[in-house]
Amino acid sequence: MEAWFRAYAPYVNLHPDDEYLPSSVDWFFSNGALLYKKGEESQPARIEPGGVNLPKGGDPNDGLYWLDLPGDKEARDKVSHGDIASAEAYVHFKPGVLNGTFTDIQVWMFYPYNGHATAKIGFIDKVPLGKVGEHVGDWEHVTMRVRNVDGVLDRVYFSQHSGGKWVDASLLQFRNQTVKRFTWYVSRNGHAGNSEEGLFLQGPGNDVGIRNDWDISDKVVDTGARFVVVASDGEAVEEPPWLSYERKWGPTQKYDTAAEVRDARKLLPGKLKEALDNLVKVIDQVFGKDGPTGPKSKTYWTGDEA
Repeated sequence: MEAWFRAYAPYVNLHPDDEYLPSSVDWFFSNGALLYKKGEESQPARIEPGGVNLPKGGDPNDGLYWLDLPGDKEARDKVSHGDIASAEAYVHFKPGVLNGTFTDIQVWMFYPYNGHATAKIGFIDKVPLGKVGEHVGDWEHVTMRVRNVDGVLDRVYFSQHSGGKWVDASLLQFRNQTVKRFTWYVSRNGHAGNSEEGLFLQGPGNDVGIRNDWDISDKVVDTGARFVVVASDGEAVEEPPWLSYERKWGPTQKYDTAAEVRDARKLLPGKLKEALDNLVKVIDQVFGKDGPTGPKSKTYWTGDEA
């Protein structure tokens, strides 16, 4: 299975204008990330190497624990922008998928911060949305589905915010035609995955939506060179302590979505104001305001991607 991963390991291609880059989990911890407990907010704990002092399991929706950036403004700014030099992929093997026909290889990337969103409203290409979309601790993944009979890559699932999509292997963009390792495009600030460059709008339609921008750049992570196998359903793997932390990787956001877009709304002409109002109604469905959970808390950690 590890040989299969090395054969197809994707290149993570970040947007050239992305301000919020990935890092390793250990870099996040060692640079001042904090563990908070409800009722003891004034005394957050520094996270120890590997996350050995993080609580295990529990209900991710009970609001009892969450992680956050360092309290110091300078350190907070540094950590939020990540450290691409330390970034590594976290790999999970799921053999025996679809009656043993396939092996799924999940490849997870961690981002200390998810940046602000931008909208397209009709003929106005870029409308800033304030703090909308911002949150601490962002986990994104692709799943490579490999045929067990011959080890051929069949398709790839790209996570995109609260959903995602499957792409046939024949439609992937490979770095070269000799080595079949594909490009995993990551959207600007939001880190949604895609198989190609371009723009996709999430929202009510009619040329109105939240922008997902993918473009080629020199900000690239070679997951085949920097990865850790953190779990396997088929064999014993020493899991890192942080993997069993199933609470929130960031605090719940407290901003008012309508208030955040108020300044932008003032600048829009007539009917475009109404279009922005319609977009506001779906923004929280796309992003949510709860802090995100880690890989093991996702339904598709053990189940199938929709």
